[in-house]
Parts: sequence; structure tokens; C-alpha cells
Amino acid sequence: KGLNELLHNPWMIIHPPILFIGYALMAVPFAFAIGGLWRRDYDGWARAALPWALAAWSFLGLALLLGGYWAYETLNWGGYWGWDPVENSSLVPWLTTTALIHTLLIQRTSGGMRRANFALAILTYVLVFYATFLTRTGVLSSFSVHSFVAEGLKTIMTSFLAVLAVASFGFLALRWRDIPSRPISEKLLSRDSFFVLLSLGLIVIATVISIGTSMPVISSIPGVGNALQSFFGAAFELDRGQALDPNAPAFTDGRFGLVASFYHATVPPLAIILVVLMIVGPLLGWRDTNVRHLLRALRWPALAAVLVACLGLVLGARDPLPLAYLGLGAFAAGTNILMIIRTVKSGWLRIGGYLAHVGLAVLLAGVVGSSFYATPELRVSLPQGESVNVYGYDMSFSDWKTNEQGRGVLDLTLTRNGKTWSAQPNLYFNPRMGATMATPAIKSDLYEDVYISPQEYQPPIDRNTAQLSVGDKRDIGPYSITFQGFDAVETHGGSGDIGAKLLVQYEGKTSTVVPVIRLVANETDPAKALQRVPVDLPGGKTAVFEDFNPLQRWVVVRVTGLNLPVDSGKAVVTVSVKPGIVLVWLGVIIGVLGGLIAIVRRTLEGRWQPGGARRRLPRGLGVFARFVGSK
Repeated sequence: KGLNELLHNPWMIIHPPILFIGYALMAVPFAFAIGGLWRRDYDGWARAALPWALAAWSFLGLALLLGGYWAYETLNWGGYWGWDPVENSSLVPWLTTTALIHTLLIQRTSGGMRRANFALAILTYVLVFYATFLTRTGVLSSFSVHSFVAEGLKTIMTSFLAVLAVASFGFLALRWRDIPSRPISEKLLSRDSFFVLLSLGLIVIATVISIGTSMPVISSIPGVGNALQSFFGAAFELDRGQALDPNAPAFTDGRFGLVASFYHATVPPLAIILVVLMIVGPLLGWRDTNVRHLLRALRWPALAAVLVACLGLVLGARDPLPLAYLGLGAFAAGTNILMIIRTVKSGWLRIGGYLAHVGLAVLLAGVVGSSFYATPELRVSLPQGESVNVYGYDMSFSDWKTNEQGRGVLDLTLTRNGKTWSAQPNLYFNPRMGATMATPAIKSDLYEDVYISPQEYQPPIDRNTAQLSVGDKRDIGPYSITFQGFDAVETHGGSGDIGAKLLVQYEGKTSTVVPVIRLVANETDPAKALQRVPVDLPGGKTAVFEDFNPLQRWVVVRVTGLNLPVDSGKAVVTVSVKPGIVLVWLGVIIGVLGGLIAIVRRTLEGRWQPGGARRRLPRGLGVFARFVGSK
């Protein structure tokens, strides 16, 4: 059937290469780690690996954004992250890379976390191959729309993954005692301690997501699935292989998956701890912090947090968790903006990490607004030519038509406060795919998105006509008409008549009539090439043979003279309003920009070789460094 038409999208041209670049970049810290273990160079590899870890983090984060945006504007379900197992399998390496970046910074500054850094570098690369294993071997085919089956790949991938994990972690275990350890600061209010806590929090969240993602694999182990079903089923909704196809039989061997509600219940409470750490951490010193100075620095960001939380209350926010996220997200953005103001005097390259934190805080605000405070999906029936008020917008449907790409679209108009917008969601049948294709229309502004998801088009219904297959019986006004079949074709000097044999019941009496369509030979005018010859009906009306399909054996019959009303066409759509969703895209872009700045900084810091020798920089990078300033 070829490529799914929903994948014919510019974002799908960009998303896979960016994702694979992110995966490939994660191989570099892994290679440096293995090289460091081999050469017993337990510090040099960390300095070299840090820029590459930042690059992997940036590219994979951008790939997650592109995939989410494609899903949002194409898949018609209204979201950008569905906690699909294959989506999660890309998120988990990104989380462990985030942890690795922070622990590498600890080692760079104080020499601590050497063993943890080796373990995280290896684990992250193993997780990349595990993500490929989940996606390509078909183990999630009943649980994920993104799972693909490649014949014979399961055994190869399983073997390679096992060899990679056992060999890498085995080599680390062999060198474990040889790796020198150095204690980090014992002070709680130190950047060392907060980075460790942050990394632990990221690993815990990655573990929770990995458990949910891997549950179809874990529960397939003989004797394990039924016990796990009893444990998880007591608190969470389970997918026994029917989420993608409700008509499929449920698994009876114990296999099951965990649906989005599992992640909604577990991840947000854990993530709020990370936000708190992101608030205070940037203000701390590496070894210790003056509490008085810390409290003084927190005053203005705290005020911003209170104001944002109050604004949320005024706008109708009442749930404690999203309110806490709004306030703490503003708090985190405030402290990191404060650090940017303080640090930028020493050179733009020093603000990368703080800018990435600001991006994550903005992303958090977007997630809260678009998830917790989105309006419910409202199913709306729009009669052609009439206006319906939906969430403050006057919405009208003019017609179903075909666009330049040959796709059917619903031509909608939205009006609010005197302003008008056009919306044309796609809704059409694709014979190549054998399915109806639907893509949404999105009206976006800085405050909110109006998401219009097409569900159905009901063409106008002319009550004076009926389409009948052989044996069908339909009522048209006072007449009950049964189509008995096509009548014999009669020829008239090259022309021919095709008749529709109709059994007509009227006022208790039955009669048979045969209206015909005459095919006129050698007629160049299409209007005259087909001539419809009506027949009289009891009661003074006439029957006209309008159309037919000899292969599917149906006809369209019209009764003239009844003048019954014609029902206008209808468009059925679901509409929802998503406040602040633009902050999701903006936050990721800001975060990736911060990551790119950090890459340049850490690359420039590596220009000094041990012993004072200076390494030559690529010309473009050197020019950039002189432009932004690096002190």
C-alpha cells in the first residue's frame, strides 16, 4: 500500500533524521567511557564526553518536539504526547542523558561521581538499543501504533542487546575497584548535592517510565504476567491487547500493558521534586552556600511565583497539582533568569544551562495549560449554512469540497469579536489505504489553540430520491418502492434504453413501472447523451430513473411532484480549546538553544590540553567564540 498518507508531512521528513542523529550522538559518550575504562583514564574521558552528551540531549529533545508537533497537527486526537511505549522509549534515554550531563559537571568540578558517570554513559547507550528493540521487533505490536515487525530481527536484536549490556557493564565491574572515588560536598545546600538529587530523581522517573513501557515484555515471561496483573490491576487500568483494537480477543497468557493513566498518576508527583531542585540548584555554590544570600536571591522569583499562582486562580485554576506546577515553574524560570542576568556579564557562553532551565520551565507552563485546563472535547453537528456557538466562537459549515491535493475538506468559518478565520480540516476516503483519513484544523494564537477534529460528513438528503440495491424497499412520500432489477436493454438505431423495474405500492394497490435512461449514440453534448424517460405513478406523480451502477447493482430513483424538503448537509466535528500550548513548542526551542550554547562553551573549554598546549579550533567555532565572548 505504500507509505501511510499521514506520514506525507514535512515534519516526518525532519523528525526521523534528527532522532537518529540524537541516538548516534549518544554513542560518543559511551565510546569515551569504554575508552576511559580501557586506558584507565578515569577523568579525561569525562571532559571529552560532556559536549557530546549535550549534543545528544539537544538533538533528541528537538526530535521529541518534532514528533509531538507532527502528532498534534496530523493525527486528529488532539494531543502531542500519548505515553505510547515507543514514544516513551525515546524519552527514557533523554532523561538519563540529562542525569549524565549533571553528574559529568560534578566530576569536572570536584572529581566526584566517577563510577556513576561510567554507569550512566553505558546505560544510556544500552537504552538506545533497547528502544530500537522495542520498536523494530514487534514485541509491542498489540500495544503501540508505532511498532514495526522486521522478519528475523528479534533474535538478532535480542542477542546484540544482551552482548552489549553484559560486555559493557561487565567491563565496568572489572574496573570498579580501580576507579578512584572522591567524596562530594556533604552540605545539603550545595550544587554538588542538588545535582546528585536531581540525577537520582531523573533516574527514578526514567525507571518508572521504563517499567510501564516494558510491561508487555516483562508480563510475557511465563508465570510472571498473572501476578503482575493482580498487583498493577488493583491501582491502574490495564491494556490486555485491546486498546488498539477493541474487537481483538484479550490476552489469556498474562500479557498486558499500562495505559496513559499509569503515567499521569506516577510521573507528575515525582517531577515536581525536580522542579523544586531546579529552583534552588542554580543559586547554590559548589561546596557550600550562604543561607542569607540564598534567601535574598529567592525573594523576587518567589514573588513572581505567587503572582503567577494567583493569576491561575483568577483564570479559574483550582486543582492543587497544576497550580503548584504553575507557581513552581514560574519560580524556576525566575531564579534561572536571575542567574542569566548575573552571568551574562562574564560572557554569553555561560548562560546555556540556565537558558535550558528557563526553556523547561516554559515547557512546564505549556503542559499544564494545554493538559489540565484544556476544555473537554465537544462534539458539534454543524448544519450547512447555519451558525453554532462553540466555546465563544460562532462556527459555520459552508460545504464539503476538494482541495488542490485532491483531498476532501470541510469548509468551516470561525467568528469571534468581529474577526473571522477560515478552517479546512481534511476528511476523505483513501482507496489505497482502504480507510477514511482525517486531519485537524488548528486556529492558533499566543493564548490558545482551537482544535477542530473532523469526525463525519453527512451529505444533503433529498427526501424525493432514494438509492436502492436489488431487493431494497424505500419509502418516498406516500409511495413504497422496491427495486426488482434492471430491465432488458432495448436498442433504437444505435441508441439503447436501460430500465429500472420498480414495484410500487400506493394506497394499498401494487403496480410495476419501468422508468428508463436512454443512451443516445453519436451525441457529443453530455446533457443530451443521457435522456431520462419518466413514467407515471398512481396518484398523478412521476418516477424518474436518475442514476445507476450496473456492477454494484443499484439505482437512484426520484419521484417528481412531491416537493418534499431537502435536508442540508452536516459536518460533525469535535472542538476543544487548549490554553498556552504555544509555550510547549517555545519551551523546547529555548531549551535546545540553551543546549547548543552549552555545547559551544564546553567544546571551547576543552581547547586546553593537559600541560598547557592549546588545541586549534575549527575556524567557524573560533569566530563564534570571539563574537559571543568567552572569558
